[in-house]
Amino acid sequence: MISRDLLSMARSGASLTLGTLLALPLAADAAGFFEDSKGTLTFRNFFINRDFKRDNATRSKAEEWTQNFILDVKSGYTQGPLGFGVDVLGLYAQKLDGGKGTGGTALLPLDHDGKPADHFGRIAVAGKMKFSETELRVGEWY
Repeated sequence: MISRDLLSMARSGASLTLGTLLALPLAADAAGFFEDSKGTLTFRNFFINRDFKRDNATRSKAEEWTQNFILDVKSGYTQGPLGFGVDVLGLYAQKLDGGKGTGGTALLPLDHDGKPADHFGRIAVAGKMKFSETELRVGEWY
């Protein structure tokens, strides 16, 4: 009797081999995918300050300051009548100031302890397909 682990490994190996074989034609036609790729890295420094002037305000101000990085990479399309590509957007923010009770501007998400997070980020990916002059983009970022 063949163990389940061995059978699972055999299936994984077969899946990997099949995936590699299916990807080989794409790799051969991937010249436009890499040559036409574009990317930008943007730096943004963001500061927000709110003064509370009401008599019944619980505090006098709220302020937060972050350094942000935005990586935007857009691939070209594979060659052939039907081209495929990928777009990726990476977002990251590092808190520079917002402690000592001055947080709460909603510039930073709250951490598990209810205080502004020290840093946060996310990645958004979109697949794209092109036929003639028609493009189809699916995913979070396009």
